[in-house]
Amino acid sequence: MTADASGKNTKFVRVWRQLSVEDVKKQLLYIDDLYGTCGNCKKLGLNYLKDKKCPDCGITFKYLATKLSKVADIGKILSRIDKEGLDLTLIEREDFERSSASDAARDLFKS
Repeated sequence: MTADASGKNTKFVRVWRQLSVEDVKKQLLYIDDLYGTCGNCKKLGLNYLKDKKCPDCGITFKYLATKLSKVADIGKILSRIDKEGLDLTLIEREDFERSSASDAARDLFKS
């Protein structure tokens, strides 16, 4: 729990939003704690606290996804994003991968 600019206590809450899977994939940084991989070009060793853009493909990161599932681990990531004032949205990696797989399977059977 943190305090916002007006001094009110705030907490992180999950929010459901409809997003374009292709747009997210292009602007996604996959992370495991601190270091990650560009979702667009697969560049390794990126730091979501420092790398606002991919040094290889130049895409600006807007989303983060992690395999970490412990609430405490997710809380640490969210706190870092908040503390650093980063314009990043943490998405549920499992949901994203399920949506991507669904789209890939549908495209496979198009004529």
